Amino acid sequence: MNKGTLLEISKTLNCEYEIGLWSESTDFLERQEEVAEFSFKYVDGQYNVNIKLKEFNLNAAKTTFASLVRFVEYKSTFYVREDRSNSIQYYLLSSTDDNKAFLFQVIFQ
Repeated sequence: MNKGTLLEISKTLNCEYEIGLWSESTDFLERQEEVAEFSFKYVDGQYNVNIKLKEFNLNAAKTTFASLVRFVEYKSTFYVREDRSNSIQYYLLSSTDDNKAFLFQVIFQ
């Protein structure tokens, strides 16, 4: 699966703003020792999550992302990772059987 396919699937699901998801995700990120700072915004059906790690590296990004997914995911979950020279970017889509879903764009730096 690629990012385009993931984004197209998200358009068929109910990705409206969910205060509980925002609250749980920000609480989770505040408790992560390897996270130096983060921002969490909802724009046009997508949560944009920017995370600055204390020490930027692939292993720290993968570990933090996997923990976040386990903490917030619904029944069906898909993601795509893009590696860049100064960041690692994930697109995460998770949904329930009744088409309630969320789409995260997570950027680690």
